[in-house]
Amino acid sequence: MVTAHRLCSPTHPERVRDRVLGRAQIWRGALGLALTVAAWLAIGLVPMNEIPGRVWQSFTYTAGSMLMVFNLCGIAVAWAPKGRKWAAAKMWRGPLLAYVLTCASWMVFFRTSLSDWPPNSPLSAVGGLWTGSFGLYGLLLLVLNGGRTADVNDSLPVLLPTFFMLCLTLPTLGDPMYDKVPMAVRLILGLTGPVTLVFLAYWQLRRLRVRHGVRFSDLSHGP
Repeated sequence: MVTAHRLCSPTHPERVRDRVLGRAQIWRGALGLALTVAAWLAIGLVPMNEIPGRVWQSFTYTAGSMLMVFNLCGIAVAWAPKGRKWAAAKMWRGPLLAYVLTCASWMVFFRTSLSDWPPNSPLSAVGGLWTGSFGLYGLLLLVLNGGRTADVNDSLPVLLPTFFMLCLTLPTLGDPMYDKVPMAVRLILGLTGPVTLVFLAYWQLRRLRVRHGVRFSDLSHGP
């Protein structure tokens, strides 16, 4: 977990350190999760024994959607002016390396005997503990940090989770699970998360611009 923290947390010495932004994002996520589970139970959409699976599914979807980081890397390098592409690639190497190694660790844990219980040997137990904790904690940090993209631009960790949430949540409005509730309830359950996240992202971007002088448009200036 220490290794995952060192690899998956932003490391640029000049990055913005604003505890209010981080706390707001964590509390919004915790409150949203609690209210979602409460709504499932109150309306009877999801049985109690299926809630952990639903929550885990949402987390894996979010982690998988971070493949967008790969696309951002390619686009950023391709759009860099001639002679500055290598500098642009160096800016993105940290987020890309963190994502690749974390996902590789997670895949090794599940696709090999390291995830077997009880362990086949003491060595397997040590390897399973290391890859499992590294992969889980690393993915959690990458989701919270927006793929460690604060090293590139401090506004990216704000925008990336918002994009992922919109891509993942809006299609669920057609989920058959909600067929048993009225359309108004379906819209409230489906849109509350994206709408609150958009407003939170707007507040975060405004705070970054006013207090720290950071703008998303700074990306266009090149490395």
